[in-house]
Amino acid sequence: MNLFAMVASCLIQGADPLIVRLVDVEGGGGTLVITPARESILIDCGNPGARDAGRIAKAIKEEGLTRLDHLVITHWHLDHYGGAEPLAALVPIGQFWDRGIPASLDEDKGNFSTLIGAYKRASKGASRMLKPGDTIPLKQVEGAAPVSMTCVCASGEVIKAREGLGPNGKAGETRPMPDDPTDNAKSLGFVISLGKWRYMNLGDLTWNMESRLVFPVNRLGEVDVYQSTHHGLPVSNNPAVIRSVRPTVAVFNNGARKGGSPEVLATLRRIDANKGIFQVHRNETANAAENTEPDKIANQNAECQSHGIRLEVKADGSSYFVKLTGASKTWDYQTRADKEP
Repeated sequence: MNLFAMVASCLIQGADPLIVRLVDVEGGGGTLVITPARESILIDCGNPGARDAGRIAKAIKEEGLTRLDHLVITHWHLDHYGGAEPLAALVPIGQFWDRGIPASLDEDKGNFSTLIGAYKRASKGASRMLKPGDTIPLKQVEGAAPVSMTCVCASGEVIKAREGLGPNGKAGETRPMPDDPTDNAKSLGFVISLGKWRYMNLGDLTWNMESRLVFPVNRLGEVDVYQSTHHGLPVSNNPAVIRSVRPTVAVFNNGARKGGSPEVLATLRRIDANKGIFQVHRNETANAAENTEPDKIANQNAECQSHGIRLEVKADGSSYFVKLTGASKTWDYQTRADKEP
């Protein structure tokens, strides 16, 4: 090993990993990302009230942090942004990001004005709007691979295809569904990367919008880890997307009776690259065979200790492991070098 390689190896060994943590917010959104620079990003913040904010604040503290650098809201449904004000009362929050604040929300007329008012107070009216192709500005650190977080969809639009992409041969055929008029179809979605390691979170994006990300070309590329879209509900998780991104690992931010759909798990099990499926909750509406293996489920019952899923990625992005926060067992994976970008 030459001197340059030895120095690089020492730097990598001393650098912090990238951490992804799915907090149990009972079928809402709450994904905490911590970069090797110890910069923190929370994608969605759960439901209104003290429960989810308290669980997220606890997770932040357990990771050795005292503040949140970025809060990203994928869309305006209360299980994704309702916890903003109670969370801001527990943890200082730096920059707020969203898709832009609408004047009204037809599917939630009873709650929207109250909750959006709370969000504006928490963000002090200074949230920033994201568009497809935008990136969250993240600090880089010596000894770690480059880290990035790219917005791939927002407000009903998708990221531009890279030049030179040919037709996507992996997507296969899929039927369209009726158009979705709700804010789910306008969700922000992201690909997070650390070197060659890639993680995808599309919020609650629904079927037809998902299709636009992989037809006629694959605008997403392949990923190592797939966070189930829309908690694993079958109105999302278009098989064309799953076939196109070919994840090694899938993680479900589902509730006991929300998401974790057997149809979605079945699609993932058919992916040749898939080596592991993890759920925040056992789907109580499905049988044992329709859930993943019991030791890969963080909470077996609705009345639970609110365990979550935690991923830790080596600073150079070459490998990672997955564990449940209430258990000691880990599953180790190598970052796939053969992914199509």
